[in-house]
Amino acid sequence: MAAAVRLAEAGVKVHLIETRKFLGGRTASFIDPVTGQTFDNCQHVLLGCCTYLIDFYARLGVLDRIAWHRRLNFLDSQNRLDTLEADDLPAPFHLTRSLLGFKSFSIGEKLAIARGMLAMMRLGAAGRKHWTNRSFAQWLSEHRQPPGAIRKFWTGIVAGAINETPQRVAASYAFQVFQDGFLAHEDAYLMGLSTVPLAELYGGVAERIQKAGGLVTLGCSAESFEFDSQRITALRLEDGRKLNADYYLSALPFDRLQKLCPPPLLAADPRLKNLLQIQVSPILGIHLCFEVPPGRPLMDLPHVVLTESPLHWIFNKPPEPPPAAPPEAPPEAARRYPEPEIRNPNPVGSSVATMQYLHGVISAAHQWVDVPAEEITRMAVAEIQKAFPAARSARLRHARVIKEKRATFSAQPGIDSLRPPATGPVANLVLAGDWCQTGWPATMEGAVRSGYAAAEAILKQ
Repeated sequence: MAAAVRLAEAGVKVHLIETRKFLGGRTASFIDPVTGQTFDNCQHVLLGCCTYLIDFYARLGVLDRIAWHRRLNFLDSQNRLDTLEADDLPAPFHLTRSLLGFKSFSIGEKLAIARGMLAMMRLGAAGRKHWTNRSFAQWLSEHRQPPGAIRKFWTGIVAGAINETPQRVAASYAFQVFQDGFLAHEDAYLMGLSTVPLAELYGGVAERIQKAGGLVTLGCSAESFEFDSQRITALRLEDGRKLNADYYLSALPFDRLQKLCPPPLLAADPRLKNLLQIQVSPILGIHLCFEVPPGRPLMDLPHVVLTESPLHWIFNKPPEPPPAAPPEAPPEAARRYPEPEIRNPNPVGSSVATMQYLHGVISAAHQWVDVPAEEITRMAVAEIQKAFPAARSARLRHARVIKEKRATFSAQPGIDSLRPPATGPVANLVLAGDWCQTGWPATMEGAVRSGYAAAEAILKQ
């Protein structure tokens, strides 16, 4: 979508082909048939450091539908609530006092985390290159991080941001999370959540393509490329049509792209030879609908990170989306961070029991992805009951578990050697996708960066 919008803005006629009947891919929404509620397949967030994604939302005029959270809530196994919030100290020290005040960390753990942060500051962006082939777990060990700090701080943040464990993630990407997301500037750590279903953010994509003379085809799969030893000559669709173009921009997942390429194309372009060596990491989204008494919500925080739980995040989802923002956000809104409105689904004074929707997330869910949904639901409910005692008397009315088995590529040590650039020997095949060379792990920000880079490569040629 990012590539298509940028090309359309430059006057290029784009024909966007999408297998599903809606745009959004892994950041899409669906209507739950039981409740009629629109659910996102999984909770997606952005940070203040995601400048390309913020730019993309501004281009679509939907930036006002992102609520920015300055307070990040952490809950440990003893139900001690800690809040990470910047103060008036300049970056990179704006979170120092907040972290030092965490009740769930011992003095030794706080000092170790502070040492770790200082080491990353000294390392800088250039120093990350020396850790691309080593794991973050190795770095934590070398820097004498105690088990409690690893369990309650480093692991949760890395898993949530990169969807991998410290043992499996390249240290360079973990450094990037803390350097760019926590230390770079005062707004870098802010967490943005869409106030509407994700699908509503993309309503303007097709319109922008069509205004530039392009087309959008939904519910139709690409089947194969036709190749003449130097250039792609056509794209064959599943309905038998052949499409001819000057350039073919693939934003497919790496395994799907490999299936479109005939053997001569795979042999001609070294970007394509390592596609199946890229590994994946799963995410689980657990949608839970509780019946709650009037004025007594189970959880009145907008979100919480469970630092010592198999359930990593709980998001408090409003029963209905708030009114849509005006269709166009001013360009300067890209650097504004309005405080979110916390919407209580059970206003005081109501006499009718209502529904509260909680959304749990398990990142890097390798050990859970093959577990039956019923068992995952029981675990999630038990963890919510531990965290919020009011849930023990609430009635669970509906649950839905979404397993994204191939949610992201796994940013393991050595992954950079497998990630391809946008352009290569086959000049009219341009690649995009969060798994391409973006300098970012698998995120919406990385996806937009890859799309912009692919569009720019075509415009330069």
